[in-house]
Amino acid sequence: MKNILSILIILCVSMSLMAQKRITGVVLDDTGLPLPGVNIMIKNTSTGTISNMDGEFVLSGVKNTDIIVFSFISFKDVELSAEGKSKIFVTMEPESIGLDEVVAIGYGTTTKRDVTGAVAKVTPSDLTKSPTANYDQALAGRVAGVQVSAADGTPGEGLNIVIRGGNSITGDNSPLYVVDGIPLEDFDPASISSNDIQDFDILKDASATAIYGSRGANGVIIITTKSGRSDGKTDVSVNASAGIQWIPSRLEVMSPYEYVNYQKEVAYAKDGYNPSDNVRQFYKHWEDPELYRDVEGTSWQDEIFQASTIQNYNVSLSTGNKTTTLYYSGEFLDQEGTLIHTGFTKLINRLKFSHKINSKATVGGTMQYSYNNREGINIAGNNYTSIIKDAITFRPVEPNVSDGLDGGVDLTDPNDRRFNPVKTLTNTERSRRQDVVRSDLYLNYKITKDLTLRLSGNYQIDNRKETLFFGKDTREGTRGNDGINGSVTNRRYQTMSTSNTLNYQKTLNKSHKIGALAGMEIQDRAYGYGKMKNSQIPTDAFGIDKLNIGTAPSIPETYKSGNSLLSYFGRVNYSYKQRYLLTANFRADGSSKFTKENRWGYFPSFSAAWRIGEEGFVKNLGVFSNLKVRGGWGLTGNNRIGDFAAYNLLDVSSSSGYTFNEQYIPGAYQSNMGVPDLRWETTSQMNVGIDMGFFNQRIQAVVDYYKKNTSDLLLYAEMALSTGFNRVQQNVGEVENQGLEVSLNTVNVKNRNFTWRTSFNISFNKNRTVKLNSGQDAIYTNPDWSSSYNEYQYITRVGEPVGMIYGLQFERLYQFEDFNWDNQTQTYILKDGVGDNGAMPVAPGSIMFKDQNGDGTINEKDRVIIGNPHPDHFGGLTNDFKWKNIDCQIFLQWSVGHDILNANRIEFEQPQAKTNNGLAGMADLWTPYNTDTDVNTIRYQTVYGKPPKGNQVDDRYIEDGSYLKLKTVSLGYTLPQSLLSRWGFKKCRVFVSGQNLLTWTNYSGYDPDVSVGKYGALTPNLDYSAYPQSTTVSGGIELVF
Repeated sequence: MKNILSILIILCVSMSLMAQKRITGVVLDDTGLPLPGVNIMIKNTSTGTISNMDGEFVLSGVKNTDIIVFSFISFKDVELSAEGKSKIFVTMEPESIGLDEVVAIGYGTTTKRDVTGAVAKVTPSDLTKSPTANYDQALAGRVAGVQVSAADGTPGEGLNIVIRGGNSITGDNSPLYVVDGIPLEDFDPASISSNDIQDFDILKDASATAIYGSRGANGVIIITTKSGRSDGKTDVSVNASAGIQWIPSRLEVMSPYEYVNYQKEVAYAKDGYNPSDNVRQFYKHWEDPELYRDVEGTSWQDEIFQASTIQNYNVSLSTGNKTTTLYYSGEFLDQEGTLIHTGFTKLINRLKFSHKINSKATVGGTMQYSYNNREGINIAGNNYTSIIKDAITFRPVEPNVSDGLDGGVDLTDPNDRRFNPVKTLTNTERSRRQDVVRSDLYLNYKITKDLTLRLSGNYQIDNRKETLFFGKDTREGTRGNDGINGSVTNRRYQTMSTSNTLNYQKTLNKSHKIGALAGMEIQDRAYGYGKMKNSQIPTDAFGIDKLNIGTAPSIPETYKSGNSLLSYFGRVNYSYKQRYLLTANFRADGSSKFTKENRWGYFPSFSAAWRIGEEGFVKNLGVFSNLKVRGGWGLTGNNRIGDFAAYNLLDVSSSSGYTFNEQYIPGAYQSNMGVPDLRWETTSQMNVGIDMGFFNQRIQAVVDYYKKNTSDLLLYAEMALSTGFNRVQQNVGEVENQGLEVSLNTVNVKNRNFTWRTSFNISFNKNRTVKLNSGQDAIYTNPDWSSSYNEYQYITRVGEPVGMIYGLQFERLYQFEDFNWDNQTQTYILKDGVGDNGAMPVAPGSIMFKDQNGDGTINEKDRVIIGNPHPDHFGGLTNDFKWKNIDCQIFLQWSVGHDILNANRIEFEQPQAKTNNGLAGMADLWTPYNTDTDVNTIRYQTVYGKPPKGNQVDDRYIEDGSYLKLKTVSLGYTLPQSLLSRWGFKKCRVFVSGQNLLTWTNYSGYDPDVSVGKYGALTPNLDYSAYPQSTTVSGGIELVF
């Protein structure tokens, strides 16, 4: 009997095994291309597999009665019966493109279809296709409402990013960065590699940013970095690129022939001046300029600019399983500056991990060390340290030191203060090193199926060290009392924070979806500063390493500060049938920067959306694949002021004490007048928008209109002199921004071999100053680029945009017929009815300004707004092409309708009775035989009495800064998988890319994307001695194995 039972069991098992089979097949998308990574499972079992890079799969243990399920993100699931099948070809249809895309919304995520606020997403691959040192340099023009502008082209420098117009007049308008869920202050984009970015989301309106409260007023950029794989496999990626950079243009200066002619005019205007002192080396006979007509001379721009290299290497490891994941990335970048003796280097190491302790608890975190170093003198925005000024004004008949001739410091005229730019750069050392160590840890605990607790902490230490050394043959090492000198400055930023949240998600009856978030956050920041300087160093042979041998040390400076922030926040979401969506946020922030009475700020927001496309009356039209209207309102804040601006402060200095009985007694003085009523700057923002999709989302459009008002602006208000302070910070002002944003994404062509996608965005923003301090209708600002031009050149006036360019309007030049000659005084006298120019005396060739009020004289009342630095619109256009294994991206970026104050022309095209060279336009100066020009005559020093008082800025130097740039072109080729499998590679792509390839503009400077004004929103679009932006062409390879 036992034998019979055994035989029956064996027969049953054998029949069961015989009933199982092996199925092979290929998974394709709707265009016929293979789909790798598709999950292929036997329904209601844990048996499954994944398709390979060619879409192929092998599934074992299949029975005829089984159902096989194919699933892949952004594609509809496919279910097939296994009966009678041994080989399957599966075609998967896409879901509505992008609607299920995950979007970060602050302390959580949602899908694009459920977003109720204004949130934009940047494709990370767009950032890596640009051959730039930092990802932010590839961001301009990519997102509607996000204005990205360069101060100049200094290697490694961050850009100015403003979302929906600046809220603050005198404060910082940069957005808050959140990296892997951690809000970071003073964030440096150089600390994140473009290759490590998994998701890049931008929160633009208050209904989305209010969850960040006091730090969300300027928008929020949320970066999520890559994590390790969870499928038991390992990827090792190598990205290597190298390229060349150059400055594509030069400012045209006077040739040696024009320079010598100009020096003859100087000789006529300046008593006792002999051009032979300055027109030398090549010829000394300045009286005959024809000798110089064919002299090439020295192009000092060519001497200080160079073709330079940029190289970048990134290695990453991604591995893990269902329990533990690990991701490591290391990157090294070296960018040689296009200005000699400048450059940028960075090194990044990042480790990210997660571990599932059990079914309820997961721990994880990130550890990072990043280093970067910026080399080179600061050249922009100041005429005293301007290398560009020296390159423009140094004599073209002076040889370079590399020629073995005397190209020394210009000491023939102590008032000129011009130095050989090559010697200045060679003999100046400036290094700015930054070391950042950051560690993030978190614990996720699933209390119930619907309720999750997250505990996280962050520690960051940011050390910055700047060394500065001026050797001989530099302006700073020769002028004044310092002689050869150097300094070392150390700054230390330490941040500790913790963020703890409870997240509840529940779906009821498949129709009601409820979400709730509650959290608490604490941040503590400490700052330390120290500086030491020594002067009169006897030799520059040792550079910065021997400051101790100087004989005139300065008193060392030390300083420390800090602030704390305590926050409570929450969010509630509700969705009914995925048609009607509601979101409410609330945050309370308490900041140590304010006194107890005003410490807390409260920031609510509300938003709603109606997915009209899900309604039957719209669905039946067959037109829309998505149609959603959105609306929201919220309050956000800004506390970016000094740590102790609200408090009375006492300070001690070397001069604050007194002497008693021949003994020095230390004393203190009040260094800050506290303002107890100081409180949060608050921004109220309203947003309405519509999302549209057509033809299964092949055409997607997003339109947003917003209006935001920032009140209680933190401005400096003038104080009565009896207080002992000129001004203190108060809440006194209001600014309004309103605008329209349009984004359009299309899939123009998509078939088996060819795909063409287009992305377009355009933004319009209008800015207006609503009010200032009581009794004040304007803020006048001098950008301080030159001590010679010390009048206010910018104005922020009630009713006008912030930071308008301010000055006189040029009418014409005075001519001989405007004067009578006075034989007795030997001067020109203006005829009756001819007004003066506000800088008497005037003469033929002097500037005549427009007399705005007709009172016959030029003064402050005749100064008006002469330029608008704010663009009418800006945007970008991207075309992505893919033909078989070849991919190409062409990206255009523009800004239209903004003006630039070209201070280079004011300084270098303004004829003066000096030995300097200048821009080519200066050769067309007014003379008795060249009167048909708008370049005034030389400002005489001895002829016609005393020189004119002051220097005036007029609208001749206001230029249209509109431009269209061929910003990025990228071309790549991915080798076929069939070839790579022989070598053990999963992917190999070779590419070449270019950045800033072409610029179409009428602007006469190096580049119209420039703004070096030192006072931010008060002095926009100032161009003076800016480091020119470079054109970059780079090639490289991406390997995955």
